[in-house]
Amino acid sequence: MMKTLKQSDLNSQRGAATLLTAVVLLVSITLVTLYTSKSVLVETQMAADNYRTSQAVAAANYAMDYGFNYFNRGGFDQNTTATGVAPKDGFLDTGADTNADGVVERFNALSLQSADGNQATTATLSFNNAAGTRCIAAGATPTMKSGLITATGFSDDGLASRTITQCVGPLKLLRDDGPDQPLVAQGQVAVTGNAHIINRYTNTTIWSGDRVQIGSSSSMETRIKDPASGALTQDQLLDTSADNTQLVSNRNLGNGLDIIDGDPNLNNLVGLDFFKNFFTVDSREQLKQMAIAAGQYYTSFSGAAGKSGLIWIEGNQKLSGNGSYGSIDAPAIIIVNGDLTTSGTPTIYGLLYVAGKYDIGGTVTVVGSNIVEGTNLATGLPATAPAVSGSGTLNLVYWQAFASSSSGLLPGFAAVISGSWRDW
Repeated sequence: MMKTLKQSDLNSQRGAATLLTAVVLLVSITLVTLYTSKSVLVETQMAADNYRTSQAVAAANYAMDYGFNYFNRGGFDQNTTATGVAPKDGFLDTGADTNADGVVERFNALSLQSADGNQATTATLSFNNAAGTRCIAAGATPTMKSGLITATGFSDDGLASRTITQCVGPLKLLRDDGPDQPLVAQGQVAVTGNAHIINRYTNTTIWSGDRVQIGSSSSMETRIKDPASGALTQDQLLDTSADNTQLVSNRNLGNGLDIIDGDPNLNNLVGLDFFKNFFTVDSREQLKQMAIAAGQYYTSFSGAAGKSGLIWIEGNQKLSGNGSYGSIDAPAIIIVNGDLTTSGTPTIYGLLYVAGKYDIGGTVTVVGSNIVEGTNLATGLPATAPAVSGSGTLNLVYWQAFASSSSGLLPGFAAVISGSWRDW
C-alpha cells in the first residue's frame, strides 16, 4: 500500500532544493567574480607591462638619437671640454660635456624627463669599434670613424628595458671624393688681381663652363707640379709658394692646357643640377639639415671660425679678418648659400663652395678646392657674369681627397649603415 507524503515532508524537500540551488548560484557567482577579478588583474598587469615597455623603448630611442648626434659631431673620440678643445686620446669616449660647463655628463646616466615632470626614465649608451663585430670586419683596423652604437632604455621603475643597436660610419658627401681641380666655376672667371692657382696632383687648374680671362690680370698665374721635383711630402704638395711647380698659364703665355674653359657639359648644369654634380645629396635643404644636426649652421662666418667638418653659412656673406677655417688634420666643407665677398687674410682648409657669385678682395688662401656655382638663388638661373671676379689675391692650392684625410670623423659626416638597426 502506498504511503502518502505529508505536507511537512514536501516543504522540507522544497527547502532542500532551494538551498541547493542557492548554493550552486552562490558558487557560480563566486567563480565568475574570481574569474573577472583575475582577468582585470591580468589586463592591468598587461597594461602596466606595455606602459613600462613603451617607456623603455622611448628611453632607448632617445639614447640612440643622443649617441648618433654625439658621433655626428666628431666620431667616437672627442673629449670635449669647457673651452671647446677636443683633444684626441685614441680611446672610445664614455661621456661628454654636453653643456660646455666643464662637467662631464656620463652616457650611463642619460635621463628623459616627461613634459609634466611626472616620470623620469633612464638609459645607457656605449660605443664599440672593435674588429670582428657586425659593424667592423674581422682583421680591419679600428678607427674612431665607424662602429656600433648600443642604447638601452629603462622604465621609470627600472623593471622593463629595451636595447637597440645601429652601425654608423662616415658619409660620402662629395662625389668622387671631390673635384680634380683647385677652381671650378659654372660661369665666367675674370679675376683682375693676383691669383696663384697651383695643382701638384693633376695637370688641370681651372675648369669653367664659360670663359677664363686670365689675360685681364698682370699677375694671375696657374702652376702644376714640376716633373723634375719627384715624390713630394704632404707639406710640399700643399705649399702655397711656387716651389716644386712649373708655370703654365699667365697673361703672357695665355691659357695653357691646364685650363678647361667653355665646357658645355659644365655650363649646362644650372642651379641645383650643378650643386648635385658635386654632392651626393638630392637637395640643398638636405645638406643644410645635416649641418643643422651637427650644430654647424651659421648666418655669418664669425660663428664658423676655427670649426671643421660640414659648415653651412646662409645668405650673402662678407668674409673678412684673418680667421682660419678647418685645418690640415680636420678640413672643412663650407657651403655659402649666397654671394661671397672677401677681404682681409682668411685661410680655408678643405672645400669652399659658393652658391652665388664670388668677389675676391684682400688675400684669400684656400688649401683644397674652390667651387663657384654662380647662381642667382632668387631665380634659380645663372647670375650675371662673371661668376668669379675681384682685384684681390687668391692663393689656391689643390688638395686631393681632403675629405678623407682626417683620422677622425668630421662633424656632420656621420651616417647610419642601411639595414643595421636591431632591437631585442
